[in-house]
This record gives sequence, C-alpha cells and structure tokens, in this order.
Amino acid sequence: MTTNTISPSYEDPTVVAVDPSSTSSKRQQRIDKAMVYFSSFMFLVQIILAAVFSGIELHYGVDYRYQCPIEPMIPIFLIVHGATKFVWVAMSILAFINARIIYGMMNKAFARHFVLPSLLFQLVFALWFFAWFIAGNVWVFSNKSHVQSTDAANTSTYCQNTLYSAAFGLIISTYIVFGIVAVLTIKRRIVGKKIKEKLPSNPDGNHNKT
Repeated sequence: MTTNTISPSYEDPTVVAVDPSSTSSKRQQRIDKAMVYFSSFMFLVQIILAAVFSGIELHYGVDYRYQCPIEPMIPIFLIVHGATKFVWVAMSILAFINARIIYGMMNKAFARHFVLPSLLFQLVFALWFFAWFIAGNVWVFSNKSHVQSTDAANTSTYCQNTLYSAAFGLIISTYIVFGIVAVLTIKRRIVGKKIKEKLPSNPDGNHNKT
C-alpha cells in the first residue's frame, strides 16, 4: 500500500503579479497627458512662434544664399533650420487637431493611434533641432569678432550685414523664447500641483472638483 505525500507548495517570492487593469490604467493616463499637452494653449503658441521663425529664416537664408563667403554655412543653417521648423509646424498642427478635435470631440479610440507617432516625432525633432542649432551657434558666433559687411571683395571676412544680423538675432531670440516657454511651463506645473494639493479628497483618494 502506497501513500501519497502532498508536499507543501511555496510561492516564489521573486514572482510579482501584474494587474493588467493597472497597466492599462497607467497607459491611459500617459495618453491623456499627451493629449492634454498637444491640445494645450502653450503648444498652440509654440506652433505659431515656430511658423513665424520658420518664415523669417527661410526668407533670409534663400535671399542671401551666396552672400556670406566668410562662412557659407550661415545661410544654409537658416535654410535647414527654417525648413525643419516648417515640417515640425505641419506635423504639430496635425497633432493639435488630433488631440483637440478627434480625441476631444469625435473618436478617442481612433485618436490614440496617433499619440505614439506624435511623441516619437517630437523627440526626433528635438534632438535634430538641438544639434543643428548648436552648429549654427558655432558658425555665427565664431566669426563675430572679424566679420565685416562693407568690403565684398574681401571674401575672407565679408558677410552681408542683413544676413548676418538676421542669423545672430534669430539665435538670440530663440534662446529668449525657450527661456520664456520653460519658465511658463514650470510655473504652470507648480501652480497646478498646488491646486491639486489644496482640493478636498474623497476617502478613496480622489479629489473633488469645486
């Protein structure tokens, strides 16, 4: 006669159960945050400013394409920078429409398909924009001490004054705009966090809207 022994089962402490609903909820929260960003007034202001800067850069870069022999890359910098911004403006308008109209008013499930591509595009654009912008800084500022615009025959130091001034001014303006946007974004998040902390909470931890 054989007796079966039942061995006690032990749970592996390294195995962590993942709640699918929790994962889905976090993913939905990220999507909602992305939609809030793409549909925000701040994002719309960035689109408008980028469109204005893009037009100015393309105008000066194309019109004065061969008038800066001291550094031929300065007009190319403006052309590429302006063209890159133009592409970003076009894609950002689509993201804004997707977040504000499709997601907000029409079809959330359909709009979610465009969230990840929009975020990836923003990341790629930011990396490329930063790299090219730094290169433009080098081309413009490294020649500031010896550039001149009165003797076109002296090609080793000549750059058309309007072109060089436009490139110089646009770089400085970009720094100023970035600073303003960064300050406003940080301020808005801090204020929003303080407002949430002051709102009364339900027993389940959710804030009541007053």
